[in-house]
Amino acid sequence: MNRHHGRALWLACLLTLGACSTGPETASPSPTETTSSPAPTIRDVTEVESFAALEPGTYFTDPDLDPSTPLRVVYEVAEEGWSQWIGATKFHGEDGHVQVSIAVVANLVTHGCKDRSPADPPVGPTVEDLATELADLAPFRVTSAPADVTLAGYQGKQLELTVPDLPIKEVGVHDEREFVGCEGGNLASWIPANWEEPFFGYTRPGYTEEFWILDVEGTRLMIATGQTPDPPAQDLAELRDIVDSIRIGP
Repeated sequence: MNRHHGRALWLACLLTLGACSTGPETASPSPTETTSSPAPTIRDVTEVESFAALEPGTYFTDPDLDPSTPLRVVYEVAEEGWSQWIGATKFHGEDGHVQVSIAVVANLVTHGCKDRSPADPPVGPTVEDLATELADLAPFRVTSAPADVTLAGYQGKQLELTVPDLPIKEVGVHDEREFVGCEGGNLASWIPANWEEPFFGYTRPGYTEEFWILDVEGTRLMIATGQTPDPPAQDLAELRDIVDSIRIGP
């Protein structure tokens, strides 16, 4: 998600659902009959239109896009107001947002501000490799050092980065913000295995990103939450509920 995508998130698709009715010949179940509720539908979030509104429900993603691996992440979006992403994102105010990202990270950029080319040599293959290199990625500030963590039954490392007090300027007809002196006016960081561009959804100083980097049966999975400064308490609670609902498996 970049700053231009952020504007696109306000354009939601209105989905109209048709109503169904039963005819007069449909019999009601007798008192001795039992009925069972249908199994909840689990939707592939990648099949939802980019940045479209997500209906409350259960979603899944295959972050490495490899059907030969058992990696599948299932999570609940219980409230309205969330939009499609490689996880989910919710906007508030002019450009504030909270989001959760789910990805298999292949590499990092060389420098978050000055050089968005992939790091060479690339980040090593282990959980510790990625956690260490993220903590060293300039110009981000480490606000919580890498520490052992368990999420959804899998072990790994947890850390938090914050965008430092870099100069920004407003540009364009919508007064969009750019980081002065940074390549493309953006900050960038992690590069998913199936992306050509790095993530550069950082919108202002004080943006924080919390990472859970997990070893899932040999696959390195990253789950990251991001938030602009001072988000609504309700949005933070919903974000935490999504993270807490995550299930990982085949």
